[in-house]
Amino acid sequence: MRGRKFAVFVLAVFMIAGLLQGCAQKTQEEVSIPLTPVEVCNVVKGGIQSTYTVSGQIKPSKEVTVYAMAAGKAERVLKEIGDEVQKDEVLFSLDKKDLIRQIEQLDIKLKTDKTNYEMAVLALEQAKGSAQEQQLMEMEAALKQAEIAYNNAKDNYEKNKVLYEAGALSEKDMNNLKDALSNAEINYNRLKDSYNLLKEKILSESVQSAQLRAEQAVAAIEATEIQRKQAQDALEDSDVKAPISGIIAFKNVEVGALVSPQAPAYTIVDMDNVVVETTVTERVINSIAKGQDVIVKIDALGGKTFKGTVDALSPSATGNSVGYPLKVTIPNENHEIKPGMFAEISIVIEQKDDVLLVPIETVLTEDGKNYVYVLEGDIAKKREITTGLKDEKNYEIVNGLKEGERVILKGQSFIVDGEKVQVVGGNN
Repeated sequence: MRGRKFAVFVLAVFMIAGLLQGCAQKTQEEVSIPLTPVEVCNVVKGGIQSTYTVSGQIKPSKEVTVYAMAAGKAERVLKEIGDEVQKDEVLFSLDKKDLIRQIEQLDIKLKTDKTNYEMAVLALEQAKGSAQEQQLMEMEAALKQAEIAYNNAKDNYEKNKVLYEAGALSEKDMNNLKDALSNAEINYNRLKDSYNLLKEKILSESVQSAQLRAEQAVAAIEATEIQRKQAQDALEDSDVKAPISGIIAFKNVEVGALVSPQAPAYTIVDMDNVVVETTVTERVINSIAKGQDVIVKIDALGGKTFKGTVDALSPSATGNSVGYPLKVTIPNENHEIKPGMFAEISIVIEQKDDVLLVPIETVLTEDGKNYVYVLEGDIAKKREITTGLKDEKNYEIVNGLKEGERVILKGQSFIVDGEKVQVVGGNN
């Protein structure tokens, strides 16, 4: 009996000891502090770009409004909104019947005008060959002979006058020479006056009238030809053609409707290239160049990016704007980009190669200073750094880090300087 009680006592002691030991282990586990898990990455060398971002609305590279050259009724309408057209392709046609009839009438009138001209020329030739014209020719010949006789008498008188003054010629002979000169002069002047009177009479009565009729006939031909050309041009303009290749964006013409030259008929846009017109600030204007490549992101297309080119860059701000006008051209052969969409343009304004880089997530800011946690063994050390350029992923490190050092990428917001940490990911 006593042996049984002793055995029970010993068993109870072991059970109590076991319970006490279990409680002690549990208490020890509750007071131990687990290490903060972190991910790390290495400081590396590479290239980085600083970009400047602006936004703007997409526009077609060309947009042309088409007008009819004259008023008329639309006879045919060949193109609808969304249709592609080529340059000089017919968009719509106006009724041509009145113009065709007008040209036919002008052709008849032109033939009549030419006939009248031929008759006027014939009448002019007949007037020039009349009896009065023959009489004028005979008188012109007599006038020339009288002029020769007068000039001879004048020369003879002047020569003998010297002899007379020298006493080598008698006064009688000198008087005879003087009378001959006077008679020759009177005859020449009489014939000249008669010739002029007859010429004026002929021109006023026959030749002049015929000449006037011929000139009037020429003027009539020229006027009719001008009218016909205008009508022919109007006939050709009745087929209204596309001035550029592109896509129909607006249509305001229906078959049978009256078309006015003051109202827009069509609008055509060229979407093979699209443009964004925006402005940039004075801070970056000197870092951008014409012909520079840019990246264009369009949210309406799911954030898809496209390559663009700086096509124009103004050297001065315009109007009241504080920005400098910038034009970016974007190839759009598939017409995926539509006018009216908004685009975000990223322009590289500075680029560096072979510099120290760390991910943006590693850099924290406190009191206006940047710092990172550098892993030294399993201890996180807080270190102030100087940053440079920044892109979408990385910071340039100007001072404070060396290539190959490990910095904490994730978990750094939950630790303090000098804390022991547990690396669970990244570059161990």
